[in-house]
Formats: sequence, C-alpha cells, structure tokens
Amino acid sequence: MFRHIGRKVKGLAVFICTVGILGSIGAGVALYLTKVLQLIPCLAIGIGGAIVSWWCSWVLYCIGDTHVKIERLENKLIPKPAYAEYLSANTPVRGACEICGRTTDLINARIEDQLGTRYRKVCRECFAANNCSEAD
Repeated sequence: MFRHIGRKVKGLAVFICTVGILGSIGAGVALYLTKVLQLIPCLAIGIGGAIVSWWCSWVLYCIGDTHVKIERLENKLIPKPAYAEYLSANTPVRGACEICGRTTDLINARIEDQLGTRYRKVCRECFAANNCSEAD
C-alpha cells in the first residue's frame, strides 16, 4: 500500500480536483434551483469553488510528483544490496568505467561527496581524480 506512494498521491489529486469542481458547480446549481440564494452568489460558489479545488489539487499533485522524482533519484544513487555484495569482493573486473566510459580494468570504488556515499566501478585514473577509496 505504501510503495510508490507518489503515483497514488498524484491520482488522489486528480480525483479530488474532479470531485471538487463537479461538487462546486453542482452546489451552485442546486442552491439556485432551490431559490436559497440569488444568481450572483450561486455563480460565485460554482466558479470560485471550482477554481479553489483546481489550485489545491496543484499542491497535492506537486507533492506526489516530487516524491516520484525523489524515488527515481534514490534508485540511481543508492546501491542495491546485491550490487553492494558484489563490490565487497573488491576484485578487478574488466569493463567500462562508470565515470569516463573507457574500457579497462576497473576498481570497486566508494565516492563520498556532497551527494553522499556512492559505489561505482571506475578506472585507475578516475579513482585517483575523484579522491575515491576502496569499497569495503
């Protein structure tokens, strides 16, 4: 239920917007037809309520969209458990460097910077240039 909550929040925002707009217009029409209020206040309720519902759904949709993007970023920056176990062996592997893309022998490196701790397979030059340490 709580996995990938960003998509669910975005869906909730669309649902609340739709219900709010239809409810506001319906309330304005119902109040006018039952002669509870005059035309101008009924129009204000119908149109104003629809606009407020629309604006409020932007905030909720923005929260959901931000969560989706944070999940995507976490998936790129935080290593998966299986990948971390692979790095723990710390044996050189031949392949493409994850920083420069050159095909050579790779070192399992831990990079600590403003983005946090990341684990990458890098060549010796990128290892030295990025102040890496060997992965534990």
